Amino acid sequence: MTLDERIRKALRANSKWQGSPEELWGRISSQLNKEAKRSRQPLWLGTAAAAVVMLALLLHTVWNPLPPQPPEVEQAAPMRMLSSALPELEPRVVRAGEEVQLALDIHLAGGVPETQPQLEIWKEDGQESALVSELDLSGVELLRDGFLTITAPSEPGSYRLVVRGTVKDQNELYGIYAEETIVIEAKGEPQ
Repeated sequence: MTLDERIRKALRANSKWQGSPEELWGRISSQLNKEAKRSRQPLWLGTAAAAVVMLALLLHTVWNPLPPQPPEVEQAAPMRMLSSALPELEPRVVRAGEEVQLALDIHLAGGVPETQPQLEIWKEDGQESALVSELDLSGVELLRDGFLTITAPSEPGSYRLVVRGTVKDQNELYGIYAEETIVIEAKGEPQ
């Protein structure tokens, strides 16, 4: 007896089914076909679901449009400070002891160490310059007034007046600068 025959004999002896195997298979196959037909969904159901999703997206974009783009703003040109103390081409001629007013260039000075404002008076003789006088100035008054009034030297000649330094006011550091050349006329010279 072969292995297949022994298996069939054991199945017949231990099986409670008294009918033929073809009859058993007919029952099982009829139940399998019914389940397969029930589980299969119609083809149009997937198409309808996709159409509903597309319709929902379309309605969402119609009812909630994108906000309009903000208009492009042109960048403003950077502000530039113009100095009111422009150097004069010709030196100013003044009399000895006359008051001379210097317009100051005052600007924010970032990253510069704080230095006491000073007035330097230089006597110029051709190619050489000699420091005649150096005076410390009150920075608060310079910031308030925007100019400095000094008395011209008494000796005739050409002088260069230089004001430079920094002033701290309300936690801001300001740079101060002015420069002007003056000529003191001799007593007998006409103006």
